Amino acid sequence: MNQENRSIFREDYSKSYDLIYKKKNYNDECKRIINFLKYKKNISNILDLGCGTCNHSIILSKYGFNIDAIDRSEKMLEIAKKKISKKKINNIKLIQADIENLALKNVQYDVILLLFNVLGYLEKPYLFFSNLKKYLKRGSIVIFDFWHEDAVIQNGPKKTKKNFEEAKVTLTKLSEGKIIQKNKTIIINIQTYEKKENQVVTKNKEEHHIKYYNIKTLTLNLINEGFKVLKIEDFENDGCLPSKENWSAYCVSKYLGSNIK
Repeated sequence: MNQENRSIFREDYSKSYDLIYKKKNYNDECKRIINFLKYKKNISNILDLGCGTCNHSIILSKYGFNIDAIDRSEKMLEIAKKKISKKKINNIKLIQADIENLALKNVQYDVILLLFNVLGYLEKPYLFFSNLKKYLKRGSIVIFDFWHEDAVIQNGPKKTKKNFEEAKVTLTKLSEGKIIQKNKTIIINIQTYEKKENQVVTKNKEEHHIKYYNIKTLTLNLINEGFKVLKIEDFENDGCLPSKENWSAYCVSKYLGSNIK
C-alpha cells in the first residue's frame, strides 16, 4: 500500500463501509468473475487480496471454493468475521496481512483476485506482481479491476456529496479529488459524518492516493512478468473494450509459469 495510504480505512470509515456501498451490485460483479473463471479448469482455491469486509468472497463461497481472504485492516476483518459467522460460512479463512509483504507458507492458488480497485492502492504494483508469482501455479488466473488512464484524463474527478440512510442513522459522504499526472495518481479527500436525530455523532476524514494505469504499459509489464493477458474489458459492460466514459476496467490474466523477457 502507498505510504500515504497507511492510515486509511480506520475504525469509523470501516464501520460505515458496508452502508456506503450497500447499493453496489456485488452479485452482478461476482457473476462476471464466475464467467472469467472459464479460463481455468478445476478450481479449488482462491486468494482474495484486499478483501475488505468480504462482500465478494461471501458470494463466491456459495460456489464451493475454498477462499483465503486477506486485508491489512483489522476493523474490516472484524466486520467480515461477524458476517461470515452470521451466514455460517465455513470455507472462507480470514488473514490479516499487508498484501505487498505476503509471507504465506506452502500454498499456491488456482485464482487470485484483487477487486474494488485494490491495484490502485499498491505502492509498487509491478514488483507486487513479480512477488505474487510464488503463490501461483502454471495456468493460474489473476483477475483485477483498475482505473485506466484514458477515462481518468477525459473525465476527471468531480466533487460529490452522497447521503446514506439506515434505521435512524444518516451518513453523509463528501468526496473531492485531483489528478497528479506526474505520478498517475488521484488524491481523493473523503469526509464522512454520521447523524442520529439530527445530531452529528461521528466524523471521519481520510486522504486516499489511488493510482491509475495506462492499459498498454500495464499489459507489457504483465507480459514481462510471465503473464498472458486474456482479456481487458469495460467494468460495466460485459464483452466491451474499456470506455473513456468509465474509469474502471477488468483485467484477466493467466500465469504461464515463467518470465518472458
